[in-house]
Amino acid sequence: MSTAVAPQRVNYARAALNWGRVAFRVLLWGSMALVVDVFAPFWRPARRASQWIMYMWAKRSAWGLGIRSQLIGAEHLAAAPQCVLVANHLSLLDVLILGGYLNLDYRWVAKEGVFKVPIMGQHMKLAGHIPVYRKEPEKNRSLPVRIHEACKQGASLFFFPEGTRSPDGQLQAFRVGAFRTAVDEELPVVPIILRGTDTLLRKGSKDLSIDASCVCTVEVLPPIYPPPGDDPKQRAERMRDEVWQLFADRLDQGRLAS
Repeated sequence: MSTAVAPQRVNYARAALNWGRVAFRVLLWGSMALVVDVFAPFWRPARRASQWIMYMWAKRSAWGLGIRSQLIGAEHLAAAPQCVLVANHLSLLDVLILGGYLNLDYRWVAKEGVFKVPIMGQHMKLAGHIPVYRKEPEKNRSLPVRIHEACKQGASLFFFPEGTRSPDGQLQAFRVGAFRTAVDEELPVVPIILRGTDTLLRKGSKDLSIDASCVCTVEVLPPIYPPPGDDPKQRAERMRDEVWQLFADRLDQGRLAS
């Protein structure tokens, strides 16, 4: 006989407090970013200020929610001032946690739905982050041009190469786009391994209750440079496979250690 699972109860007081904190910080930091973003396309200091504002928004928002995290290997970010950042994707909270450590000039290559989020979406458009259109792939024809323009400005690129959050915490296949960017722009890839972010927030939680006992980790690995060769497609595929295996091995080591 099957036993019905009781629906998760919502703590409305906690939900109001947590969502209120999120909304306050979005309005505060997001409004500041939108003002600065007006000047970002043609004034480098404004781009830097915009990036710093969103770094502070992510950092303060994670702190306000009670998220505990640890950064390992920060020196590898400094070792590659311009690079292609790639991270595994476990949770809705990944962007907050990563954003609170990435105090640098980068463009997030993200699915177009993120650009429809109020305030954050407007900031991302103005700040030069790059949408990927899943339902209208013809719009992606200009994607290499937009990426190249960002690189000409000295920005790094950030990808979740799995393309979407893992439904079960297991590493999914990597798409080739991030690695084709690294090959075409002759930039190193800096792998960022997230652990534990999928256990911070219970699935289906509506009150943003964070598991205070969980400490997630953000591990930055040394830069990996594009392999030699004449065929960009083959080079990108080789690099993708190498980096995916690196992620798989490191995540397996982490599971065995725990």
